[in-house]
Formats: sequence, structure tokens, C-alpha cells
Amino acid sequence: MERGCPLFTSELGLADKLDALQQGKIESGINQLIAFTYRVTTGSADIKIFNAAAPFKFEIVDVIIQPRGDSTSGTIKLTNGTNNITNTIACAADKTIGRATTIDDLYSEIAKNGTLQIVCAGNTIADTIALVTVLAIAKD
Repeated sequence: MERGCPLFTSELGLADKLDALQQGKIESGINQLIAFTYRVTTGSADIKIFNAAAPFKFEIVDVIIQPRGDSTSGTIKLTNGTNNITNTIACAADKTIGRATTIDDLYSEIAKNGTLQIVCAGNTIADTIALVTVLAIAKD
């Protein structure tokens, strides 16, 4: 459906509702899923996706790790810069997808201008490399 469609300009206000949804303004419990991806090319204990600069308030609902190499006992977790958001997720075997099995709801909400950090670990932290995908929903 194109924005010029009469349904968008009718009294239903679909255009306004779509614009509000795209801006993260939630109405009636309808949320747009947002994906942040970050390529970890050299593992580190301090990789900031957002360093006190999150563009809007959001809540993390899932995290997917796609290892891009082998790393002896490699793991990745997300934090808000201080507290763990996820459990440690295995990132040791190339091509083996890992997912967060726990997300702490006390810390999973990132405020506007908040911090979202990747923390890598393993015998050789620099070898812990991956594509990290964070699924989130915008919050009011």
C-alpha cells in the first residue's frame, strides 16, 4: 500500500499511525521490531554499540550471535555499560548460531542516550568475532 492510497488519508489516520510507529511512539500495544547489527571484527571487553548515545528508548527482546571464526571458549554478552543484560552466549565455533537464553528485564530497557555494550571473553578475547544482532522494540 502506498502513502497516496485513500486509506492513508481517510479518517482512519493510517498515515499518522504509521509515522508514529516508525518514530517509536507506541499505540495500543503495537510495536515495530527493530534490529541493530554490529560486526565484532576484533573481540574486546568493551565494545560500545551506543556510548551514552542511544538514539531513542528501546527494550531488548532477543540477541543472536553468529560467530565469524573459531575462538577457544569464546563468549559474548550484552551490558548497559554496568549491568549484564544477557547471559554469556557461546561464540567459539564458526557458523554456529548462539542466542541469549536469559534477558534481565531490570536492565533490558535502554534509555535515550543510554549505553549498550558488547563484552567478549575467551582464552584469546581478540579471536572472539561475530555478527551480533540485537532485536528490540521502541518505547515511549
